[in-house]
Amino acid sequence: MLKYIHLTKLQWLGILKWSLYGLLTLAVLLLQTVLLSQLPVLGAKLAPLPALIVCVCVREGPEKGGVYAIAAALFWCLSGADFGNLSVAVIPIGAMLSAVLCRAVLTLRFLPTALCCLAVCLVNDSAIFVFKLILPPTVALDNYWRVLLPGVALSMAFVPVHYALVKLISRIGVRDAL
Repeated sequence: MLKYIHLTKLQWLGILKWSLYGLLTLAVLLLQTVLLSQLPVLGAKLAPLPALIVCVCVREGPEKGGVYAIAAALFWCLSGADFGNLSVAVIPIGAMLSAVLCRAVLTLRFLPTALCCLAVCLVNDSAIFVFKLILPPTVALDNYWRVLLPGVALSMAFVPVHYALVKLISRIGVRDAL
């Protein structure tokens, strides 16, 4: 059966690229859920995965990156994330809007990507906070300033590493296509 499957070199490189994105997502998810959830910094649990999803979506474009964002957010939700079902809606929409914004108005550089990561992480965590505040109230209102904002700010420390890795991975197969 496999002898009838003929893939070009560019298709194999595409498979390699998206496999590396998947492995990077899995590594960041494991880092976030195993290590960072057990070691809160300044009382906040760090969440670098939404920033990675936005970096990939901005780099790959709203179409391919949007499919990745939906799949990664769904994978994160199914891993047992707190209010993950809300993140499945917020993160892909924010990531696709970021990709459109960076391609149409801004540039595909580090600073616009980092600002988009900050915006999406802030909106995602704020939406979760509002639901925790409204539904059976499990958080106090002052936790927004004491825990959520420092947690988002500290999560942005991962963006330079995400951006560099995503930039390297996104170059796979580009030279051969030209």
